[in-house]
Amino acid sequence: KFGVIYEICRPDPDWATEEETYWQALDQCILAEEVGFDHVWCVEHHFLENYSLSSAPEVFLSAVAQRTERIRIGHGVRLLPPPFNHPARSASSAAVLDILSRGRLEFGVGRSITEQELGGFGVEPGDSRPMLEEVLPEIVKMWTNHTYPGHEGEHFSMPPRVVQPKPLQDPHPPLWMACTQPTSFEMAADFGAGALAFGLGLPGDLAEAVQVYKARIAEPRRQAGLFVNDNIAAAGMMFCATEETKAREMGGAAQLWYAANAASLFAPWAAREVPGYEWYHQLAKDPSLFEAESLRQRLNDGLSLVGSPDQVQAGVQRYADLGIDQLICIVQVGRVAHDEICDSLRLFGKEVIPKFRVG
Repeated sequence: KFGVIYEICRPDPDWATEEETYWQALDQCILAEEVGFDHVWCVEHHFLENYSLSSAPEVFLSAVAQRTERIRIGHGVRLLPPPFNHPARSASSAAVLDILSRGRLEFGVGRSITEQELGGFGVEPGDSRPMLEEVLPEIVKMWTNHTYPGHEGEHFSMPPRVVQPKPLQDPHPPLWMACTQPTSFEMAADFGAGALAFGLGLPGDLAEAVQVYKARIAEPRRQAGLFVNDNIAAAGMMFCATEETKAREMGGAAQLWYAANAASLFAPWAAREVPGYEWYHQLAKDPSLFEAESLRQRLNDGLSLVGSPDQVQAGVQRYADLGIDQLICIVQVGRVAHDEICDSLRLFGKEVIPKFRVG
């Protein structure tokens, strides 16, 4: 399977207006369905100036749903700590999106990995993982019980209520979980959720994480949903052009921009080690992962999706060989013009996707 994911990002206000950025992303999603992509995902971010304008993904995804017919619509992800979104609001808005997409919703969840967002909503970082663990099973109960029985917990409480509407999909939309650090893959498997691999480490890290996840999800320890979603979707920057030089110049520059901004978001963790964020603390203390030369080398690491159709196809094959079930393409980043992004999507749909279709 193939997907596209949107941060709704723009490099600076002079590049495009907020309105232009959103409408270009919407046009790209419509085109993605036309050329054969299977999923559209959208993040939830707050306060991350220029890096992401996507603070209301359910609204954007509703617009995508109304302008498409086949492509799956995914939260990649909905932030579950209650200060971000009350669980009943998360349950009901997801159900509406499932109805308006006629049963195409994929429900990915996360806890946020930036101090800017956690601090902005008053979430103590050490509480974010316990919050997610407490909330996710309750959302499933809200979907699958006529009257939600209520909950008295450490991080949120609610009396019995009829949470409506209910999702169209029976018994509920597939569950996914954002996975960046190794322990997150274990957690996703324990909950029986698909893994959205938004990796920032080295290629070998993903291979090991896939093995751990696939072994562990065979017997989920604390299954949250009524069925197991045994799938791994990995995200990577994609830019495909007929000329390798053009692809490397444009796509490579966009990848450097994306990584540099990601590095700035993780920088605050270098100064503090918080339970649940230890991996990010170590990552932030190792800036070599985000240095320009290191990133240029990763354009040749075999997993790169920047290059000619043949080169991109080879990268896709490497992901497939690792056991990845879906490849999610990051396309709207850096200073790549809307028309160039559309050309890349068309070329990927024509030359790459058909190579991996079965039957």
